[in-house]
Amino acid sequence: MEKEVLQSMHTLFYPRSVAVVGATDSPDRVGFNILESILYGGFKGRVFPIHPRLQTLQGLPVYPSLEEVPGPVDVAVITVNQFATVDTIAQCGRLGIKAAICVAGGYRETGEEGLRLEQRLVSVAREHGVSLVGPNTLGLISTAGDFYATFYPLKLPKGKVSLVSQSGGIGLTIMHKAADEGLGINKWVGVGNRSTLEISDYLEYLAQDEETGVIGVFLEGTEEARRLVETAARIAKTKPVVVYKAGRLNATAFAALTHTGTASGSYRMYRDIFMDQFGLFMVDSVAELVAACKALSVSALPAGGRLGVLTHTAGPSIALLDAASHREISVPPLQEATINKIKELLGENPPVVLKNPLDTVGLGFEAGIYGRLAKIVLEDPAIDLLVAIYCLHKNWRFPNQELLEAQHSCGKPVIAYYVSTWAGCHEARDILQPAGVPLYTSPEETAGAVSALVHYSNLNSNLKRRGVHAG
Repeated sequence: MEKEVLQSMHTLFYPRSVAVVGATDSPDRVGFNILESILYGGFKGRVFPIHPRLQTLQGLPVYPSLEEVPGPVDVAVITVNQFATVDTIAQCGRLGIKAAICVAGGYRETGEEGLRLEQRLVSVAREHGVSLVGPNTLGLISTAGDFYATFYPLKLPKGKVSLVSQSGGIGLTIMHKAADEGLGINKWVGVGNRSTLEISDYLEYLAQDEETGVIGVFLEGTEEARRLVETAARIAKTKPVVVYKAGRLNATAFAALTHTGTASGSYRMYRDIFMDQFGLFMVDSVAELVAACKALSVSALPAGGRLGVLTHTAGPSIALLDAASHREISVPPLQEATINKIKELLGENPPVVLKNPLDTVGLGFEAGIYGRLAKIVLEDPAIDLLVAIYCLHKNWRFPNQELLEAQHSCGKPVIAYYVSTWAGCHEARDILQPAGVPLYTSPEETAGAVSALVHYSNLNSNLKRRGVHAG
């Protein structure tokens, strides 16, 4: 990536000053909500609302045009219509503003006339060296920079996961799901029509971004599929990349075309190329994307794919293993020494089958016993990671501290799957996840977490065998 583009992208995520072109005093307008979003998000730089007639907005002085702003502008957030947006980009270029977020739709996603207008927009932007997010975008968020430039005012927990989305609505879905899961977000961008910045450009920026540890991508389609997959595969050698590709049904191709002006392409083709040829990790839902990103950002990677399962109820473990049936994951039998340790704890003839998964039934209700069993299973040399399944109950507490102690003692990853509502295990989440144990409430999401951890463990192992450095 050219140094100038890299710098302009850094400016987009870490601006010192922002102008909102088209800011209004009407809460039902995008310009009002963009301005509110920036202020509500806690932006610490200077904010310049632009409107030809208003004097103040949300406690800030308003300027009639960009030319009259008293100071440099790093990023222009442009909320006017598609025609005025083109003129505003030219104005940005003349004033030396090299980064802009263009919210308006009405370009190539609408047909030939819109395509010609977008070509004008791109031509003007390139003439003046302006890097654009969009057009036709929800905007951009950088929690690391306290910069929330979307028209949905919100605040997110900070973390190491950055997200690139080809849909604003799915992007919001991911962000809300992540917040429920206690997953911290670092950066989020809705790429829109990708007029001057392609998905690959964002990936290349995030690859060198020290604040980003894991990258999630929601993809509809792209005309630069080869560059995208090669870029993502290269980055995955040092940072995990998780891809959710939409468009499995033929009918969705037209929906994608009229959404961001992109033909979605064959889902099977993308999956075959991404996973089989380049080894990228792909998921099939928002829930699985969040589950995988959370596991990769919270947990250490296991040494391999040999899974141990501890439960006191059989059904969830069966559903988990069914969902996790993957060529990289195995469920080995417990070694004789491990079985003997379990007998020492539970008695010589416990009323349970001593195997992996280990179903303790009523003997595992007590958190102390459950934690000691977790440690015994983790100590088995044939086990690389453990899924601990426990059900919410009025009188039995979750074994949070016991699982943390087992993980710390054995130095192997633990994933908690609590059969519960999030309201019921909210406190447990806030204990476990900061200490490196990701928590889930469904077998499918737990399986997605296991698959992601094992996939990137194996990728790193393969790279090391080939003498390639892996981060």
